[in-house]
Amino acid sequence: MGKRTVAVCGAAVLVAGLLVFRWSGPDAPPDVPAEPVVRVRVGIGDRDTERGWLLMASEQVARRTPPEDVVDCRALHAWALREGALPVGVAAHTIRISADRDTAIESTSVRVVPDPTHYPADGGAPVVRLRCLPRVGAAPAFPDPADVDFRVDDTPRRVTFDQRRRVAPGADAAFDVLVDLTGTTGPFAYRVEVGVDAGGGIRMVPVNDGHDVFFATEDGGGMGYWPATTTWTMSPARTRTHCPAVSDPGPDRSVDCAN
Repeated sequence: MGKRTVAVCGAAVLVAGLLVFRWSGPDAPPDVPAEPVVRVRVGIGDRDTERGWLLMASEQVARRTPPEDVVDCRALHAWALREGALPVGVAAHTIRISADRDTAIESTSVRVVPDPTHYPADGGAPVVRLRCLPRVGAAPAFPDPADVDFRVDDTPRRVTFDQRRRVAPGADAAFDVLVDLTGTTGPFAYRVEVGVDAGGGIRMVPVNDGHDVFFATEDGGGMGYWPATTTWTMSPARTRTHCPAVSDPGPDRSVDCAN
């Protein structure tokens, strides 16, 4: 009986050793994390930008000429933001969600909060209206304030979007939210916080890999002041017009603009 027991135990040890050898070798399957790796990127959206837009820019940015391949207002909008122009008014923000494997996003939680980061002074103050018109005489389409999802203030609210979205490598999900950037002395900083539910409840995800501070400003115009304005008109030919700032403008006051 003792020899039989030893033989059985020896066989069990041999089988276990083979299993360990097989699953620890080069053909072993990769470890799969318990949860998908979800990433979130947020940027100023380009909804309706092909119909024209208004940003604020420093004098340095307003004087720059975009590359020759920038031939419409959508492309000019992206270029101006890269150069340092700031959004004003009500601006669309695009939230883009990606994952390292096929994943169902059950819901998305969003909040917009003020941030104490100071606007970098070396970029120059955003004192010039930078406009784009798709063609001569066009009227840009501005978002309806009634459609606003968020405001940048000291009592931020969190909104949960329950729409189910499917993401996979190379197949992101994206949606826009409208943020009201008025009512705060600019330029100012804010952040967009995003949480996702990938099946285990809402969990917060770093936005833009932690580079999540945005800057915006107010238009700066009023009854007693017209800011300087640089306008790019894209059709029939791309042209630039610059109008200087005017203080105490009267109803009959004209402004001498130059190309």
